[in-house]
Amino acid sequence: MKYRVIYAVLWLLTVIAYSMPWAKTDDISFTGWNFTIPFSISYLIGLVLGLVVLLAKFRPVIMTIIAGILMILGVAGAMLGYGAMEALAGFVWTHAETEAGMGLALLLSIAYTIIGAYIVKKMIVKNKMPSTA
Repeated sequence: MKYRVIYAVLWLLTVIAYSMPWAKTDDISFTGWNFTIPFSISYLIGLVLGLVVLLAKFRPVIMTIIAGILMILGVAGAMLGYGAMEALAGFVWTHAETEAGMGLALLLSIAYTIIGAYIVKKMIVKNKMPSTA
C-alpha cells in the first residue's frame, strides 16, 4: 500500500507539471494541455498509461517505463515546438519565453521513469503470494 501511495504521488506530480505554464508569448500562456499538439499527445498517453498501472496493475514495470519514455518524448517535442515558436516570434514582433513547467515536466518525467519502475517492482514483489510447495 505504501508503494502504491508513493507511485500515485509521483504520477500526480507529473499531471501537475503538465498543467503548469510551459511557455508564453506576449498575451498567451501555454501549458502542456495546449502546447504543441502532436508531442503533447504523447505526454498525455504516458499519463493515461501511468493511470492504468496505478489502477489496473497491468504489466506495471514495462508500462511505467513506456509511459515515462512517452512523457520524455512529449517534453522533448514541446521543446522543439518552443524553438519554432521562438524563431517565428521574431517575424511577428512578439516576445516568446519559456516557463518553469516545461523543465519541471522533463525532470519529473525522468524521475517517473526511473523511480516509478523501481517502486512498481517493489509493489510486485511485496504482493506476491508465498509458494505452498
